[in-house]
Amino acid sequence: MTASLSAPSACPRQPELVSRIERAFGFSVNGDVSCRMVGRDGMANVMQKAGWSKNETDGVVGFHLGKDIFIRNDASWSVLHELIHRFGVNADRLNRWVAEGLTEAVARELKRSDVEHRATYPSETAWVQSRLLPKVKMSAVDLGRMLARASDPPAVLADLLVRNDPKLDRAKLVRELAPQRPTAPGLGSALCRSCSTGKPPSFAQIEEGPELSSILIGFGGV
Repeated sequence: MTASLSAPSACPRQPELVSRIERAFGFSVNGDVSCRMVGRDGMANVMQKAGWSKNETDGVVGFHLGKDIFIRNDASWSVLHELIHRFGVNADRLNRWVAEGLTEAVARELKRSDVEHRATYPSETAWVQSRLLPKVKMSAVDLGRMLARASDPPAVLADLLVRNDPKLDRAKLVRELAPQRPTAPGLGSALCRSCSTGKPPSFAQIEEGPELSSILIGFGGV
């Protein structure tokens, strides 16, 4: 299979999108961004080398391996989403449900055309937009900027929530907002058709409301 793989090409509009995120988040990654387009077989090859099984590669259109980003050739619309992850809003630093929903919400605020972004993770995004952002009284970009710059995103987000609702249990929030285990391959590192991101943190004051049943559990969708 390796012999038939075509050489990766640079991601489209990468410099423009990186600059846009840098302006929105207020810091630079100093050009340390590697984003490459690969075919379906190329994506499978990269993921298998990272320890994923062949079955787990089906449907994946965006994948992180260290500082490297791989995007499938037929999914250039996911470049913006993956670059936002690269800036620090990702499941290696924060609860997977929150990371995916917030990344999507930020991408929707930053996109300038449908070519640059196609909606994914609808349940996670709906929860972030209708529950989390109103609770912290911030836009997606403002919250993304704060968490991307934070050395301890779960603690920072917990503090924001407690500041706006002192009845919340900070210690519990920090536990629930913790990232995925670093020793296990994370579905939060892959944008795919059927990756479950689990469920949102269970702080009841945010979940209450008529929309709860429709946003509690969701799947990322392409």
